[in-house]
Amino acid sequence: MITYLQHLSFWDWLALATLLLILEVFGAGGYLLWISLVAVGIGALSYLFPELPWAWQFLLFAVLAAVSALLWWRHQHRARSVATGHRLQGTTSSEDDS
Repeated sequence: MITYLQHLSFWDWLALATLLLILEVFGAGGYLLWISLVAVGIGALSYLFPELPWAWQFLLFAVLAAVSALLWWRHQHRARSVATGHRLQGTTSSEDDS
């Protein structure tokens, strides 16, 4: 297993990205989309820097995947609160007009 990890290529990262996109179709709410883009980015890095150690590849993937998931959650949370606020304001203003 260590031998396989030591010789990761960009194709492995692209395969992971493809698998994550397929799983996203089943309704992950956007999280796997961004994590798959991180996998594509790590694949590009491993293509540009073929001597990048596998441990650094996994570390970068883990950190960037966590950051992308956090940013997506924050975006979703803000969008949900803005939509709820607009609905509440719309309901309040229409009740005041009557």
